[in-house]
Amino acid sequence: MKLLETKKDIVNFFLYNGEEVFVYEDKVVIGDKTLPVNENERVNYENGVLYKTIKDKDDKLKYTLSGFDGESFVLENFRYDSKRFLNPHQFCSTEKTKDGVVKVAFMDNGTEHLFEFESKIKYYVLGFDTKNEILVLYIGGLTRSLLFYTKTGERLWEYTVKEGYEISGRGIGVTVVDDVVVIPCEEDGHPMSVEGYRLLTGEKMWEVNGKDYCNYTYVMGPNKMLYALHKYHCADHRVELRLTELNPFTGEVDVKVIKEGDYWGDVHVRNTTIHGNKLFYVNQNKKVGRSLGVVDLDTKEVIEDFALEAKGYRVDKPVVTDEKVYVLIYHDGVAQNELRIYANEYN
Repeated sequence: MKLLETKKDIVNFFLYNGEEVFVYEDKVVIGDKTLPVNENERVNYENGVLYKTIKDKDDKLKYTLSGFDGESFVLENFRYDSKRFLNPHQFCSTEKTKDGVVKVAFMDNGTEHLFEFESKIKYYVLGFDTKNEILVLYIGGLTRSLLFYTKTGERLWEYTVKEGYEISGRGIGVTVVDDVVVIPCEEDGHPMSVEGYRLLTGEKMWEVNGKDYCNYTYVMGPNKMLYALHKYHCADHRVELRLTELNPFTGEVDVKVIKEGDYWGDVHVRNTTIHGNKLFYVNQNKKVGRSLGVVDLDTKEVIEDFALEAKGYRVDKPVVTDEKVYVLIYHDGVAQNELRIYANEYN
């Protein structure tokens, strides 16, 4: 990929309604607009919502919504064990009280739904399926339980892992495809099973077992298949990079070795993006440095992989459009952070 431009001093980068959003310490540039960012403000993006968090004089968090047009609201009832913008019109937060009650606030187009349930453990907002309007909550720490609710507080069902297992990635690997929820689980840090359930009823549809076929997280492709990249340590000390394709409706799995090397870092949903039929990934290996790669999902082959020369630093997942590939590299300080913009030659 050809490097088009490098921007320095970047705090964060987003795409919002098709516009580039460059976040600096003291300003945010959105398209042709430049807006100030004060010391008590942070600019964030989540699920189609560009917003600022503002700590006011009473130390309360205020959220200024998309477009920075001054519209804002304050949620005062919760300490926010977790809070998430689910989409531009829906927001959810949770709090566990000292009395062992988890309170949930679901804001839906300006209407707030409040409900609660008894629990000795904190539950966090994992996600919301807009098609079926199902809210998913999970236990923090070692994630062993998921709760499925309607937005008005009707509990539909609960998922609990097998003894000795936990849900992979603290729930980040849970994926909803149409009316199916796919749940990957691990044991002692190793992916060991993937299960598919009916989202509305909790009816189990299928299960895949064994570390040869399972992964921590998956990314949905344009054909609704789920894909994952995973390093695999062979008995002869080789390390393989494997591409897994999982059918979420049947549980059918196809695994292919697409690259070999002495050592590969983990490649998962946090550093993987699918655009069209191409999977873009950042290899997060601290020993050999970071690399940016592209996999063709039709041929299941690596068509490019090159060093970013960013050894020892964190690199965000690629942000991909038809024309460009954006890679944000974090260094030891904001002044050294850089956003590299490459030409997308695979569209």
